[in-house]
Amino acid sequence: MIVAELLRKKRDGLTLSPTEIEELITGIVHGSVTTAQAAAFLMAACIRGLTEAETVALTRAMAHSGTCYDWRSIGYAVDKHSTGGVGDKISLLVAPIAAAAGAIVPMMSGRGLGHTGGTIDKLESIVGFTVHPSDEQIERQLRRLGVAMFAQSAKVAPADRILYALRDETGTVESVGLITASILSKKIAEGAQGLVLDVKIGRGAFMQHINDARALAQMLVAVGQGAGLTVRGVLTDMDDPLGCAVGNWVEVQEAEGALQNPSECPADIRELSLYLAGAMLHLAGIASSQQDGMSRAAQVWENGQAYERFHEMVAAQGGRWQESVARYVSTPSLTVESPRSGYITGFSTRQIGLALVELGAGRKRAQDTIDPAAGVVLHVQRGNYIECGAPLFTVYATDKERIPPCAQLLLQSIEIEESPPLPRTSLIYEAVP
Repeated sequence: MIVAELLRKKRDGLTLSPTEIEELITGIVHGSVTTAQAAAFLMAACIRGLTEAETVALTRAMAHSGTCYDWRSIGYAVDKHSTGGVGDKISLLVAPIAAAAGAIVPMMSGRGLGHTGGTIDKLESIVGFTVHPSDEQIERQLRRLGVAMFAQSAKVAPADRILYALRDETGTVESVGLITASILSKKIAEGAQGLVLDVKIGRGAFMQHINDARALAQMLVAVGQGAGLTVRGVLTDMDDPLGCAVGNWVEVQEAEGALQNPSECPADIRELSLYLAGAMLHLAGIASSQQDGMSRAAQVWENGQAYERFHEMVAAQGGRWQESVARYVSTPSLTVESPRSGYITGFSTRQIGLALVELGAGRKRAQDTIDPAAGVVLHVQRGNYIECGAPLFTVYATDKERIPPCAQLLLQSIEIEESPPLPRTSLIYEAVP
């Protein structure tokens, strides 16, 4: 393989063969393809697009570039994945809810990408929590608790780990083909048999328009099924931040509080968590329908089993909850008041995500260090009326110097008008079979 010729072929809009893609991915993993060449491939794939056949080949090559797990001796493994949003802590609720209802959930997640948060970064804000358990520990945990949440190790889908970081640095995050291959390669490698995909649409999503999101969901379903997964997709609203917290520890704390007190859970978190957990239970054959799955999910949430399972998982992976709570009590903070009275009519949600990157909750480069304490807690949601001088949001960060400029960006991202907005309806747009 002459890499430059392959790159020219893709640059000129031609289709790469499965063999060419497999050789390219092998070269990326083994180092015979340089970082510059890998970046050039990503840019060409982003601009020219990838066909479904190319995406299937890329997915398979990335999935099999390292170790692939097989949990069939334990049961039917089912997982959920979101394409990324702002304040999207739903995995922290859905995984223990589904497991408490009887599902086997080996959830291998990623770090923050662009303006969106990452589940692994959130979990690492818990003192002592290991996102790199041994294979033996994962298996024991799945057998005992039905759930383990972990990061990619160097041996699992190493091609995706390399390209994932490069996508963030090269401005190629939004490519449908690259998103599809990245998501599905990890899920195949983690041993999932069924997958529920939450494809976000709106101002806080990578996909701003429903047609683009629908195309991504359809590609994910088609490629996933072509690669041996049973896949269900759903398009969901990401115009506003999910819940009230955006960051790492603040989102973990909000998720834990929602599991403990479901009656106090923000409506958007509750609706989406129940829908996705219900879909997982239906896909796993535990529930007879989507509605039955949601009912079973609600039952284990309401009776405290999901909350208990969350803390069992945290403890099993070395997390020390009370120590974590104590750690963040003294985090420097600033509460910003509303500059005027009016209705909250919306949010520049992507700007909120970017402001949190500046605050330290996300990364500009793959090697950047996360501040787990960095975050914002919104005191308002869309449709609320706020008086001038009332608390609007509170910003937290270890580095006090970062708080004022971030607070200014956040203030600019909240839209306050004299008239109320149209009522917000369901977060669920449509299912993609």
